[in-house]
Amino acid sequence: MKRSWGRWAVLGSMAMALGLGGPAMAQTPQGKHPSHKTGDLEADEAHRVGVMMLAGSAPAFLAQLRAINESEIALGELTVQRAANPAVKQFGERMVSDHRTAHQQLLDFAKQRNLQLPARLQPTNDVQTRLMNATEASKAKLAVLEPPLYDQAYLASQVANHAEAIQLVTLGRQQYPELAPLLDGLLPKLREHRDRAYQLLGQSQPQAQAGQPQPAPQQPAQPAQRQARPPAGERR
Repeated sequence: MKRSWGRWAVLGSMAMALGLGGPAMAQTPQGKHPSHKTGDLEADEAHRVGVMMLAGSAPAFLAQLRAINESEIALGELTVQRAANPAVKQFGERMVSDHRTAHQQLLDFAKQRNLQLPARLQPTNDVQTRLMNATEASKAKLAVLEPPLYDQAYLASQVANHAEAIQLVTLGRQQYPELAPLLDGLLPKLREHRDRAYQLLGQSQPQAQAGQPQPAPQQPAQPAQRQARPPAGERR
C-alpha cells in the first residue's frame, strides 16, 4: 500500500489529539515565528502547532533535539532488552547507535559555534508542555508492556516520534537557518528510521510472527436454500 506523508498531516493530527484547535492556538510564542497563511484552514492550523513546538532560540532548539536523541537512546536500550522479535531488537540497536552519533554531532556543532545549550529544556507554551507530557506518558507505558505488545507499541511510537521529529527539524531549519549544516544531515536518518519502523510495524502483528500458524480464511456463510414452491395457482 502506498504511503502518503503530507507535510502537515502529522501536525494536524497532533493538534486535534492535543485539543489545540481553538483559542490555545491564537498566539505564537513571543511573536517570533513568521506568519504562514495559505487559505487552507487545516494547513494553517497545523503550521501554528508546528511553530509553537519550536523553542524560542537556536540553543534552546538544539536542546530540544538533544532531548529527542536522549529519549531515543533510552528507548532503544530498553527495546534491546524487551523486544521479542529479533528484527525489532536490531532496530533498537540501530536507534541507540544512530542517535548516539547524532547526539555527539549536535554537541560538537554547538561547541564549534559557541552555542550554550540550556542544561534543562523548559517548555514555553502549552503546546510544548503537552508534547513533553505525552512523551513521558508513552515512555511510562512502554516500560510496563510485555512482548509482543511491547514490540507493536514501540514501533508505533517510533513512527509517530520520527514523523514529529522530521516536522520539527524541517520547521527549525526554516526558523534557524544558521543550523542548516547540522539539520540537513539529520533529516535523511530520521526519514530512514520512520520508514523502517513503519515497515517493521506491518510485520509485527501477532498473526505475522514467525512460527505461528495462519488461520484459514473463513468462507462467508451461505444462505440456506429454500425449497422451491409452485405458484399458488399450480398447487395441488
